[in-house]
Amino acid sequence: MTLPTPQYTAVAIAAVFALLGMLTLAGGAWRRPGLWLCALAGAAAGFFAREAVKLVVDLVSPVDALATGAGGAAVNVVVASAVGELLKALGPLALVTLAPADSRTALAYGAAAGAGFGFVVARQGVALALGLLGSPFITPVSMVAAIAGWFFRILPHVATTAYVARAAVRGGLGVALPAAMVFQGALGFADRLPVVAGVPLGLSVAAAAAVAAVLALRAREGGEGA
Repeated sequence: MTLPTPQYTAVAIAAVFALLGMLTLAGGAWRRPGLWLCALAGAAAGFFAREAVKLVVDLVSPVDALATGAGGAAVNVVVASAVGELLKALGPLALVTLAPADSRTALAYGAAAGAGFGFVVARQGVALALGLLGSPFITPVSMVAAIAGWFFRILPHVATTAYVARAAVRGGLGVALPAAMVFQGALGFADRLPVVAGVPLGLSVAAAAAVAAVLALRAREGGEGA
C-alpha cells in the first residue's frame, strides 16, 4: 500500500527533528555504530510503547472511575511516562553494560535512543498537523509553528534518556531513572495547560524545560569530562 504524500513528508520532518535533537548531545559520537543501534532501539520502543501503556493502564485501573474521565487521563500520563522512559532506556543501558563505555559515550547513546523514540511520537503529530493543510482555520504561520513545535516534543526524550544512560556509567541510576519518569510525567501534565493569547502553555513549558535540561547535561559533562 502506498502512503500518501503527507505521511512521507511527516516521516521526513520527524526524522530531521530527531537527528537535530540527537546531535545536541551526541554530535561527537555520530560515527559510532552503537549510536545508530540505540536510535533504532528507541524507535522500536516508541512503536511498542502505545500497546505497553494500554496493557499497564488496563492492569492498574480496573475501576471504572479510574479508567475514565480526569482520573483516567492522570493514570495514562503517569503510566506513559514510566513505561516510555523504561522502554527507551533499555537499548543504551544494555549497550553500556555489554560494552563498557565512558559517560560521554553513554550520554550520546541515551540521546540517540530518546531521539528514536521521539521520532515515532513526532511522526504521528506532524502527520496530523499536515492533515489540516488547506483548512480555512489554519494559516501558514500557524502551520509552521505547529510542525516546528514537535521538535520540542522530541527534545525532552533526548534529554531524559541521555541523563539515564549517563547515570548508568557515572552512578546513580536508581535515582536517575525515576527522576526522568517524573520529569516526563510533569511535562505530560503540563501539556494539558491551556492556550493563552495564541501561545500553547504546555509546549512552552516543554520547550523551556527541554532546553534547560540539554544545556545542563552539556555543562555537566563538559565540566566533569569523560
